[in-house]
Amino acid sequence: MKQAIYRAALSLIPPHIESVHGAGLRGEAEQGLTGILRRHRCLGGVLRLFDQDGRLIAYRFGMAGKGRPARDDTVFRTASISKMITAMCVLKLAEQGLISLDEDTGLLPYPVTLRKLLSHTAGIMDGSAYLEGLEKGSKLSDVLANSTSKSMRGRWAYSNLGAGAVACVLEKKLGESFEGIMQRYLFGPLGVTATFYPQRAQGELADARRVLPPQIKPGFDAQARRLRKDDTIDVPNPQRHYGLAQGNCCLNAAQLQQLMKALMGEGYLSRQSLDTMRAPMAEFGRGRQRLQQGLGLFGLRDQKIYKGQLYGHQGKAYGAVHAAFFEPLSRRGMIFLSSGISEAREGFLADAVCDLLRFAIREDTWA
Repeated sequence: MKQAIYRAALSLIPPHIESVHGAGLRGEAEQGLTGILRRHRCLGGVLRLFDQDGRLIAYRFGMAGKGRPARDDTVFRTASISKMITAMCVLKLAEQGLISLDEDTGLLPYPVTLRKLLSHTAGIMDGSAYLEGLEKGSKLSDVLANSTSKSMRGRWAYSNLGAGAVACVLEKKLGESFEGIMQRYLFGPLGVTATFYPQRAQGELADARRVLPPQIKPGFDAQARRLRKDDTIDVPNPQRHYGLAQGNCCLNAAQLQQLMKALMGEGYLSRQSLDTMRAPMAEFGRGRQRLQQGLGLFGLRDQKIYKGQLYGHQGKAYGAVHAAFFEPLSRRGMIFLSSGISEAREGFLADAVCDLLRFAIREDTWA
């Protein structure tokens, strides 16, 4: 009922996107893309479709912030896509024997492993303790003491806190800041410019705001976030760095494409590691059977979207909705990063993401 009311109210808001700018699509396909963005009241963003052979379809549209048009190199806070990016690094560290996916992290009185944290099966729940902890800078141990559920241990329960705790585990194990670990073992080797701190983002950083209810001020204010001082960026702080890995990675679409290509085939990660990430660990629950949870990514099988299997992750925060998915056989990928768009959803995935995936995977889009 709530989603039906939201969709009805959304239809009363005038579309923001007049046209798209870029290259790679035929005229009718460009019109189709514009129609999707207008239907979901997108404020602005970028879309990239690509494959392993180097073909690229790249478009930008609307605004990244007040008075700032979205550009090809606009940097976005990617929200939960950060979980997939973090998982890539974790699997690389495991390959190198620096960590174990199945060693007890010691976070809680019962066994909690990195495999469970990355698959949302650790029995850790998001709630008021997590939100208050982020606001007050509380210790991870204090937040976790009020954020577990016996009934959910071993079962899937999407948890930003659990995913965020991955950074703390890595810092404690390796004695290095999470930012430093990601730069050393993931971004550096792949030649990717990215950071988990908005104040370090290289390039223009997009705002994020809700389309409905309409917001005058952005929920994520890029300028304000850039001005935040943090003296602990390069210092390991395992009790307080749980607000990074779950949603704070900042990069542009081209840099995210580099990471996605590394997920599509062997190279950075071994075939065994890629298979481990993609292997289903849990279903999303009743009514959400089309999605299965891997390690840091989703498996998506929905005949209404695509006849085969897709892998990737959605990001959603402050009104922005993002998506990064790929099809492993054709090795085609889609990246969508936005400054704000409809948050209407069916189950877990946003309506806009589903429509964009249908568009991106369709053969005549690539014709």
